[in-house]
Amino acid sequence: MTGPVRGGASRRTFISLLGAGAAAAAGGVSLTGCSNGSAGSSTTGRAETEDKLSGLLPKYIAYEPVTPDLPGENGASPGFSHYPSELKRAVPDKMVPSGKEVSAMTPLWSPMPPGLGKNSYYDANNERIGAPVRFNILNGNDYGDKLGPILAAGNVPELLCIPGWNISGLTRFGQAVDKLFEDLTPYLAGDKAAAYPMLANLPTRAWAYGVWNSQLKAVPFPSDGFPWALFYRKDIFEQVGAQPPKNADEVLALGKQLTDAKAGRWAFGSVADEMARMFGAPGGWRKDSSGKLVNKIETPEFEASVAFVRKLFQSGYVHPEVVANAGADENALFEGGKFVIRQNGLGGWHEALQRQQTINPKFDPQPVMPFAHDGGAPITWGGDPAGIFTFVKKGVGEQRVKELLGVMNYTSAPFGTEEYVLYNYGVEGKHYVKQASGAPKLTTLGQKEVSQTYIFLGGRPTAITESEYPGYVQSMSAWQNAAAKVREKNLFDGIRVEQPAKMAALNQPFDDALQDIFRGRKPVSELKTAVKQWQTNGGNEGRDFYAKVLSDNGR
Repeated sequence: MTGPVRGGASRRTFISLLGAGAAAAAGGVSLTGCSNGSAGSSTTGRAETEDKLSGLLPKYIAYEPVTPDLPGENGASPGFSHYPSELKRAVPDKMVPSGKEVSAMTPLWSPMPPGLGKNSYYDANNERIGAPVRFNILNGNDYGDKLGPILAAGNVPELLCIPGWNISGLTRFGQAVDKLFEDLTPYLAGDKAAAYPMLANLPTRAWAYGVWNSQLKAVPFPSDGFPWALFYRKDIFEQVGAQPPKNADEVLALGKQLTDAKAGRWAFGSVADEMARMFGAPGGWRKDSSGKLVNKIETPEFEASVAFVRKLFQSGYVHPEVVANAGADENALFEGGKFVIRQNGLGGWHEALQRQQTINPKFDPQPVMPFAHDGGAPITWGGDPAGIFTFVKKGVGEQRVKELLGVMNYTSAPFGTEEYVLYNYGVEGKHYVKQASGAPKLTTLGQKEVSQTYIFLGGRPTAITESEYPGYVQSMSAWQNAAAKVREKNLFDGIRVEQPAKMAALNQPFDDALQDIFRGRKPVSELKTAVKQWQTNGGNEGRDFYAKVLSDNGR
């Protein structure tokens, strides 16, 4: 999963309006239990260039069990259009010699699987790992809401996955990191990472984003760098004779063509971020002609996109459940054909295919190629090199830290390895069968037991691998390569920025105002008021901080 599924400019997505490239955020939760501070912790923001962090980071050691046949261009992910006939065993030894149960907490955007002791998929992976991993799985849509109290109480498991969009909404996270999580620098910096070859294979740039307070604090989940794509139901488009849009007028026309309330079908779910991108708003900050930093929400392009999204709502083209609730289950609505166009993270595409492959074989979501509102040159937004992180509980002891890193070494094995197939699909003949192409297809038991759990315990190099869905790899590769060509330049590229804590508290009030404007509860003119409040309550201070970061780095 490379992005959240909840829509609009919701509290989980709002950091994309404020930050230097992060994808999304939860609301600003104050970690009162961690607010007494500690050495090296800062609430005023921090920034360092990635090269200055090199002494803290693992030395990169490449591990490539199979060569991609669709190379990525301009930073796009490589594609593998078929499964290798032979898989390599990347982690020959059990990673937890003590056999002691591992506690872990991860998000999930799918139905909950059977738990430990009732799930043979867990049994198979845990046998390889050498100990049972007991997952505390929380609904991904509510994950940020639950994290604040858990961190404030200090009641963390041994392995805790925290998406970046949630981190950015926690106002004292830098202090929580110091208090609750292990410094991994002594275990992974430089040549020490060679003890964990799969972790050493992660990109150096991704590791830089696992640094807080000048310590390596987390194992990163490398990102494909695309916060969103606009998806449409190609199968339904073909039924009604529709074509993907290439400008704003065509988006509006599709609203009318696709919406049929009597048939229970509407055109749109949440699309606000993609509409802002369509109108040319920046992904975070940009400089105006005078050199002043301007945030996305302060631009005329963003204002135009808000008015446009409001028009979609007011025209009745947005599904009523999304109108009534910004946190509606858009997966179910989109996959059920209740609406036909939505924005989503790229990882949501293959996850939807997995859910629907046995229910609706005709289900065919596709990404819309990037386009601009006026049909001119489009832009796409970029993201940070890592977007999800796994932390190790502080104080468990040296030997236990090594075991927990071993668990993540296992879950970081890349495509082409036995471990990758096992933690993604389970056991052949039981949880999946091989198709004629060699790609795995989940069985009925696999559909029930296999879930996106182990993948959140450490990342792996980005790759497009899901050839079990015909045409998926080729289509995703084509979209990423096209999107990468028009990705906007990030002013902060190569700089690891920890935003000032005060900025996290700005998310929710602004988002509340946006949701009211979209739904007609407030006029579009209220956007200026909301922007002014954002500026006064910390946005201008944030601007000064980010401007200094650029100045300090000669930009």
